[in-house]
Amino acid sequence: MGVKENTGKNSRPAGIGTGYLSLMMIFVTLCLTALAALSLSAAENEKSFSVKSADYTAEYYAADLEAKRTLAEIDSVVSGYSDYRDFMLLAELDEVNGAEYETLPDGLTVRWKTPINDRQDISCDVKFSGGGFEILVWRTVSSGGTEDAPLGIWLGE
Repeated sequence: MGVKENTGKNSRPAGIGTGYLSLMMIFVTLCLTALAALSLSAAENEKSFSVKSADYTAEYYAADLEAKRTLAEIDSVVSGYSDYRDFMLLAELDEVNGAEYETLPDGLTVRWKTPINDRQDISCDVKFSGGGFEILVWRTVSSGGTEDAPLGIWLGE
């Protein structure tokens, strides 16, 4: 007796065709490759951002240190005088790099800017009175233009 072949109408293949599996493997491989490329791109962007952030932080703290040195220089000049309107005091303040001053009835206000980079400065305003000083402003400002420039907003008129 021989093996009987099943040639009836109800016969089905024994498994999934190899073409379907090949297509699934190609699709999965393409998806994983795309995800790997996106992950690599995101990692490069994060590295670039971290380097820029570290550079800016170093620039900021170097400028902050320079601004504090300027404050110490101004304080050493001012501490030698009891009269804040003394001509010699004002002449010495003129020699401090970038410092501008304003005499007040009860003291002296000194302003200066220290550059952080080509786009930003540290703006400092310090009031000297009664043998000490008070920091009025110590903030980061944009280098270009004025600090209080109005925005060009249309008000409907």
